[in-house]
Amino acid sequence: MRYLDDFAPGQVFHFRSAPMSAETIKAFAAEWDPQRLHTDEAYAHTIHGSLIASGFQTMLEVFRPIMTELMVEVANIGGMGFDNLRWLRPVRPNEALDIEMTINSVTPSKSKPDRGVLHYTLHAKNPKGEVVFSTDTPVMIQRKQNDIN
Repeated sequence: MRYLDDFAPGQVFHFRSAPMSAETIKAFAAEWDPQRLHTDEAYAHTIHGSLIASGFQTMLEVFRPIMTELMVEVANIGGMGFDNLRWLRPVRPNEALDIEMTINSVTPSKSKPDRGVLHYTLHAKNPKGEVVFSTDTPVMIQRKQNDIN
């Protein structure tokens, strides 16, 4: 298990998302974001040059490897939201995203010494190396019991 004390500002973690097929993009959009640019390939092509994924789907796909490869082994108490959430470029079918997670700060709580806030920034890049998604994320994490005293 990783605790707040196991992270340090400047640490960088790398992940890769699975590519989303056109069918997956359309199925997600049909349920969660049924705008034509996510459901109608011909229409999306006239506007964006191809079908594009919903920003919400992009965000979930960016977070999937972080949650399954890192956070399942972190003493996470709970997320605190998203700051500066940006969808900077469209994500197209069959594009895997390279994700970089940079630890910005590790702040033990003054009022609750068993926990603190880990603040990190995410950047996801398409195969051309262009940033398509970014956000700053604070999360509450437990501290190691021996580091509290």
